Amino acid sequence: MNNSEFFDINISDKLEDSIDKAITNGVEKADRELRIRKVRRKRTSVASVAALLVIAFTFGISNQALAAKILLISNVFKEIEEKIQFPGDYSGYATSVEEAVYDNGMKVTLSQIMCDGEGLYVTYKIESDEPFKYTSRGEQALDKTQLMTSEEYNKVSFSDKELDNTGFAGLEGEFIDENTFIGMERYYLKSLDTEIPDNFEFEVKLKSVGTAGFSENDKGQNFYGTWAFKVPVKVDKGISKNIAVNYKTDKGFSLDSILITPVSLIVNNTNPENYHYGILVYDDKNNQLRADMSKIYDDNKQISYFSAVPKDSKTLRVVIYRDILIKKETTQNSDGSYSTLYEDTGDEIFVDKTIEIK
Repeated sequence: MNNSEFFDINISDKLEDSIDKAITNGVEKADRELRIRKVRRKRTSVASVAALLVIAFTFGISNQALAAKILLISNVFKEIEEKIQFPGDYSGYATSVEEAVYDNGMKVTLSQIMCDGEGLYVTYKIESDEPFKYTSRGEQALDKTQLMTSEEYNKVSFSDKELDNTGFAGLEGEFIDENTFIGMERYYLKSLDTEIPDNFEFEVKLKSVGTAGFSENDKGQNFYGTWAFKVPVKVDKGISKNIAVNYKTDKGFSLDSILITPVSLIVNNTNPENYHYGILVYDDKNNQLRADMSKIYDDNKQISYFSAVPKDSKTLRVVIYRDILIKKETTQNSDGSYSTLYEDTGDEIFVDKTIEIK
């Protein structure tokens, strides 16, 4: 943030009047004290004025901090994008929305939207009149990164199907204070099984917001209400790079393509049967990319999501494998069902392919 951005923050006339009044009252009070205690040495009056200046300066610093905090929250993606499980350059391609709904003591602001044609990423600011419980994991204050939400519905204008938000439950982000949370919800568009248009409308209705306890004895805290939004979305498919691989093996595996976006890597492959295989991805420094989720679709098509590719990486190594499991002991449970233990003795690798991405 540059200085011009900071000092361009508008402060309401009411707040300016309050500041002016506070300073004026302080000066008048100091003047009265000087008139009453004229016998004091000159250095005493100098000290009083200095104290007043310190108070005014401190007041200014606190308001600068408040203004900086407000400015910070205005770009939720920028604040959380390096702190979430799958970091990436969300803020560089986001569109500001800033639509707010207040209900039952809770203000919910749909702040920003980012869509690369594969995922829809939505940020929220949640401001509660009543403080949130369970905002810390016990390590330090306000260190919890999750706020639970429940949706009445979510949908897009070009499909009747509900969006897939499998993965992190609720919003992922951070508590700014005991009453304020900022976070992101992610939706996968592949499940819609249709072409994604360049522009569409996104609708969502939240019906509850809250925090979960840490033990069985903790009672979760939920706030109920209606917070509904209908906002336009502009898709930026140009920020994604699709690389056709078309690598096939004699065992029927095909590494079809990879898609690189500023916030994720997507691997598309075809398997010889409708079976979910493990997939690992490494960058050119042999760092393993974090796996998000993976699904198997019709025609044995598998799609897998990973964390964003490091910007300086020139190649990616993709491994498709299956665990080698040896059946061990089978036992009968108390309800009459059976459980079988397997020993993992290693991996059977079917594809090990290095792909140039630059």
